[in-house]
Formats: sequence, structure tokens, C-alpha cells
Amino acid sequence: MIARDRRYGKSSVRTRVGIATAVLVGGAVAAAAVVASHGAAPAATSAAYASRYGGNNEGSTISSALNSWSWSRQSSYSDLAKLTQARQYSQTTHQGKTLDVQRGIVVLATKKFLILKSANGSLHLWLLSGNTKFQNVSSTTAGTQALTANTSATQQAMTAGNMIPATTLLAGSPTTAATMLTPTTTPQTVTVRVANTSLTVTVTVTRGTATVNQTAATSWTSMPTWRPSTFTQDAWWPMKGLARGDLALVVGTRSHWTLHAQLVLFTPLSSADVGGSGSGSGSTGTTTGSTGSGSTGTTTGTTGTTPVSVPTTW
Repeated sequence: MIARDRRYGKSSVRTRVGIATAVLVGGAVAAAAVVASHGAAPAATSAAYASRYGGNNEGSTISSALNSWSWSRQSSYSDLAKLTQARQYSQTTHQGKTLDVQRGIVVLATKKFLILKSANGSLHLWLLSGNTKFQNVSSTTAGTQALTANTSATQQAMTAGNMIPATTLLAGSPTTAATMLTPTTTPQTVTVRVANTSLTVTVTVTRGTATVNQTAATSWTSMPTWRPSTFTQDAWWPMKGLARGDLALVVGTRSHWTLHAQLVLFTPLSSADVGGSGSGSGSTGTTTGSTGSGSTGTTTGTTGTTPVSVPTTW
């Protein structure tokens, strides 16, 4: 499979543009089911949620993948490909550590954190550090197998360049991915409160600019401390190559009520990969999510004419 092109400005080149809308959280998430139809008010149904914990085997597999990355990436890929039960977000413990893994699509990447949305609508905030490892796996079969944990999706991506199966597995649908790769002039705002901390983050994206307001610093080594700040960035600004709209697998640990990314595998997407625009005529919808640890978040903005549906159980 040819690595996805990230260049801008030429009509013959696959472009990546979009407006970020997401809910980011620090624990297990349940999203609301949202169905938006053109010309009618959206109907929302609250979702049930529960923290999902993997077994001992999952913990040892994640630990092995992280430990072997520096000397054998093939071993890491093999371990991560075995995590077939971790289709979305999963948390387990191993030797006194809380280990976490999530597959999904990138909603926003910054210097300090990234937001990942899984196929079931769950969204998580992952802190980044200088030691976080990033790897584009779009040109390697073993890496794509680790990313998707699905042989058929891997074969379609690598032999036919067909990203629809992988996109459906990680993002939920090509339509969901298309909305992250398609521009809209309507501002979209996300507000997140991380439970048991002083951290609240609000992200507003207008056209290509993301404005981030946060009430506390996102420290890697300690609890978030009160320190209000505001910054802006390109909504598709790449962090070590990772950007909004990429399919990704994030593996790491949880401490101080926050998730810490240690390894990020990703494959870039373009609008051509997912069948075009998902912007439609702009019916509005609202999604509300909550986490098992008590964090809450809301997302407001526009969706396309195609109904958006988030599973009510997972």
C-alpha cells in the first residue's frame, strides 16, 4: 500500500482538510446515540457504559509489545495484532501498572496531547511526551495488521489500496472519517472535564483553525495543576506525522487520572480513501458522553445529511 500523501494545494493530490469535533476524556467512555436527519430535530438516546478491563493475557501482551519496540518492531507488531478483543478502548493491569490500548481515528493532535475516537463513539485524551513513539505503518503489512487486528482489512489495504474495511473497523464508518476530512464553515466546539482533576479543555474549530482553552497544565508526571491557557493551531497540524483523520492505535499507561501514550501506530487517510465528502447540507446534532471515572464532555456542531449513529452499548 502506498503511504498516504500529506501535501496540500493541488487538485490532483489527495488532500486532508476538516473541522475537528470531539469529546475527549481520561477514562472509559460512553457516547450518546445520535441520529440527525435533514429538516428534523436530532434525536439523542443516552448510552449505557461500563469500564472494560482486559484479562491477564491482555496485560502481558501489551507489556511485551511496549518492551520489545526498541529492539524488535516485528515482535511488537505481532503482539499488538493479537489484541483482537481490543477493537476500541480497553484497560487492564499488569505487574502493578494500569495499561491501556485504543484503536480509532484521530480527532486532534497537539504537542501535549491527542484525541482519539473509536468506532463505538468513545473518545479519549492521551498525553504525549518526548518519549512517545510514533510510527506510520501504511507501507508495512505487519504494521497494518497490528493497527487493525484484522487480516481481511489488512489484505484489502495492502493489496488493493482499499481503506474502507480498516476505516469501518477503526472509525465506525467511511462517513465518520469523511467528516474529519471535509471542511465546514460552522464552528464546532468540544468541552471536556477530566474527573478528579482541575482540568477542563475546550476546543473550538473554525475552518482550519483549532482554538484550545484549558484550565490546567497537562503534566506527564503529576496531576494536572491549575494554569489557564489558550492557544491556536492548524486543525490538521501533524505531530510526528500524526494528524486529524488518521487511523491510529495508541498504547500506554494510566496514572494521575490521565492516559499516557507510549506508542502510536497510524495510517493517514485522505478523502479519496473514504469515498468523498461527508459535509452534506449541515443538519445539526449534539453528542454527550460520560466516563466511568466521572468525566463529562459535550460536542456541538454540524453533521452531514447522512444519519450519524453511535452504538448504545459496547
